[in-house]
Amino acid sequence: MFYKLKPFTSSSSFSISYKDPLKVPVQIEISKDTIYMTVHVEFDPVYLLPIDRTDTKDVLLKSKPEGYTYADAFVEGIKSHWAKHYIFEGTRTPVVVKMNVIRKDDPDAVFDPKQRFFLVRHTTVSKTSFVTSPVWRMGWGFLLTGCPEAAMINWSLTYPGTINMNDYSRISSFMSVASHEFGHVLGVGDAYGAHYRCFYEAPGTENYIMNNSGNVNPRELEMVLRAHETGKMQYFPYKVSIPRFLKNTLGKLKK
Repeated sequence: MFYKLKPFTSSSSFSISYKDPLKVPVQIEISKDTIYMTVHVEFDPVYLLPIDRTDTKDVLLKSKPEGYTYADAFVEGIKSHWAKHYIFEGTRTPVVVKMNVIRKDDPDAVFDPKQRFFLVRHTTVSKTSFVTSPVWRMGWGFLLTGCPEAAMINWSLTYPGTINMNDYSRISSFMSVASHEFGHVLGVGDAYGAHYRCFYEAPGTENYIMNNSGNVNPRELEMVLRAHETGKMQYFPYKVSIPRFLKNTLGKLKK
C-alpha cells in the first residue's frame, strides 16, 4: 500500500540497518539528502558474452563499444532508471540516489567471500521477464501476507529473488524491463493489472516503473526504503473482483 510521505530531510526519516550485511545482496544507506545503494549481482554466463550485432537495426546497441554484454546493459539500465534525483512530497531539497554495483564476475571487485549476491539469468520459459524466490520459499509467502503476488516472490532482505530475463529486440527494452524487475529485488510489488492482482491496476501509476516500466516515481523509492526499514515487501493496493478476473481470463483464452 501507499504510505504518507514523510519529510525527507535526514537519515532519521528512515531507520535502515542490517543484522548481517553479508547476507543482504542489496544494501541501502542514507546520509542527509543522499541514498546510497550497494548492489551485489551475479550474472548468468550467457549474459557475460558480447551481444551479437549481426544485422541489428538497434541504434542504441550500435553506439555501444565492442564487447558490450547484456550484463553491461543490465547495470546501465538500473543505474539510469534508479540512480537519479528525486523530489519528495512536501520537500524542496532534491534527494539523490547513488548506486554502486558490484559484479561477481568483475576480477577487480572487492567483496567478502561470504557476501550473498542475487542472480540475473536468461530464460525462455515465458514470453515475459519475472522474479522468483527459491523453490523452498515459494507458496508460503501468500500465507504470511495474504497477497497472491507473494506466492512466487516471497521477498526478504536476505532472499530478494532471482531475476529471469527474456529476450528483447532492442537493448533499450531490455534495460527498461530489467529496471522494473530490479524494483522487485528492491522490495516493491507490481502496479499493473496482472492476473495475480485480479487484473487491477493501481490508480495513478500509469507512468511508474512498476507499472509499464516507465520512470521511477518518488513514491516507489519510498516503498523501497520502507521495505528495507521493515524487512517486508511493499505492495500496491489491489481489489479482488471475481467478475473482472473471469472476464479478463476468458478474454485471454479466446485470443
